Amino acid sequence: VRVVSSPRHPVMLFLDDVQWADSTALDVIHTILSDTMGSCMFFVGTYRNNEVQADHDIFNLIEMLEISNVRTTKLSLTGLNREDLNTMISDALCLYPRICKPLSDIVFQKTTGNPFFVLEFMQSLQSRGLLQYN
Repeated sequence: VRVVSSPRHPVMLFLDDVQWADSTALDVIHTILSDTMGSCMFFVGTYRNNEVQADHDIFNLIEMLEISNVRTTKLSLTGLNREDLNTMISDALCLYPRICKPLSDIVFQKTTGNPFFVLEFMQSLQSRGLLQYN
């Protein structure tokens, strides 16, 4: 990493679903991120908190990074609330929010506000002819 990174040109590594990484892969991530010899790395790792237990190796990685003085920031993303979901759907359909409210309530019940599932659900409604532009 030192060969290809510098303060003016850092390397960014994004790994999704880190909950599936084994302990060896997490050790490699720790080794790379705790390198104090001049590598410039920006790492973003995501995991699904509903798929890990409190004793998962990912939490050990986070603890070890903090012990190694690697600055970490944790963000917890949740689904959209009902009001924001209604706003998003009304914007997408170019309708007033009060008109979209019944649809938004159904979408929220089906998706719990998860943006990915909202998009998939809305697309399935459209592809099955249940949601049409008029």
